[in-house]
Amino acid sequence: MAKLVINNLVDWGKSFVDPEGNFYCGTTEDQKDVAAKIATNANKWVYLTDVHTRSSSEFSVNGGLYPVHNLIRRDWKNLSELGVEEEKSVSPELTDKLQEVVKDKPAGLIVPRHVFFQDYDGSRIAPAFRFEEVEQTFNVRKLNPEEFLDGAIAYVINAKHLFDGSAIQPTEWIGYVPGVPSLETNIFTLLKEKYGQGERIVFNHTGVVMGICIYQTASGIKQKFPKAEVNIIADGATHLLVPTLGFGDQKTADAAIQSMCKQVGINYIRSGEFLGNGR
Repeated sequence: MAKLVINNLVDWGKSFVDPEGNFYCGTTEDQKDVAAKIATNANKWVYLTDVHTRSSSEFSVNGGLYPVHNLIRRDWKNLSELGVEEEKSVSPELTDKLQEVVKDKPAGLIVPRHVFFQDYDGSRIAPAFRFEEVEQTFNVRKLNPEEFLDGAIAYVINAKHLFDGSAIQPTEWIGYVPGVPSLETNIFTLLKEKYGQGERIVFNHTGVVMGICIYQTASGIKQKFPKAEVNIIADGATHLLVPTLGFGDQKTADAAIQSMCKQVGINYIRSGEFLGNGR
């Protein structure tokens, strides 16, 4: 029986990987090309992407660590108030080269319940946005779980706000909130239901940035699916080479991540090695 290859596209949004993105992380066109080549060898595709509002606690303008990025479409206005320069993108939409790979695939959108409450501060409980507003941002309809489990959906956009895109958070204590899913679930919940320990599944990861969302997501996947083959494609991913936020050079970053991956059973390999194995 052939293996099922699932391509996890981690934070390949325009805010992060396009030079005009407001939180451009240094992704190269070569890295995009490698990621697109790896993606064409998959059976299913999962785009894991932050979605935020202009009041996100992540943003430096609001006291957080990072520049404004990945705003839902309703907030693409008055951006100068957030310190965003004219012509800079704050979109979470998939960068063009990878969008080209998935554009004709049957698609669906998942927004885990905890993502709606990402800015809860211990006082007022209110969702950051409505599900429909995320649908409008990506122009993709809500995923029908039965369709996915039956194999009718090939491309899934899974919204997130945690570094580990596979993670969920308990939210049952919040209770019912109109317009918000009642269950805390994501695409990996459905994959777990269908494939259990992940035997005969290959998860490939490309995207940004290596030491944060890619590594943490791949680690989370390996814990959830211990029998799966979990790969990070080194030349299809971007390190955050900013000394104040991590590594100062590519060689040091590669050596560190390779050792970290080995500790948890993740393969840190280049695209040529993966594709040369008959993939």
